[in-house]
Amino acid sequence: MNIVILSGRVATDIDSRVTKDGRLVSHFNLATPTGFKRNKDGKIPAEFHRINAWGKIAENCRDYLVKGRQLNIRGHLSNNTYTTSDGKHLKFSEVTADKVEFVDMPRSSKNSNIPTTNIKDTAIPLDESNASVGVPTLQDMSIPASDFGPEIPL
Repeated sequence: MNIVILSGRVATDIDSRVTKDGRLVSHFNLATPTGFKRNKDGKIPAEFHRINAWGKIAENCRDYLVKGRQLNIRGHLSNNTYTTSDGKHLKFSEVTADKVEFVDMPRSSKNSNIPTTNIKDTAIPLDESNASVGVPTLQDMSIPASDFGPEIPL
């Protein structure tokens, strides 16, 4: 059974494109903590996962996600290959999202005037006192998104 469940924060800007056959796809990286013990710098170690979403889920990601937003994602793992311009074959894994749950309320975004009750699969908002319980902020994580590796163009 190929099921992936991740909880973390959006670590990169959302990249949305329309494929040649007219389908919308959105890509972004999700930072997930590897534990809750802080390292010497006071940051929580994190892993970064490349996420892609298709169709209506991609549309919601494009319209409502901003860097730092907390998400729960359920999907499946895909292993892919990419050939560079110099002929090297690279292998990479990514998670294709089957469901994206927006955990926190957006503090400021390009669509902040849109009521969140219209967002499909939006979780019940948490009050400010415990909004980040369970998932640290990006500043708490020790691995910057730039260290995740080169962006793989699609």
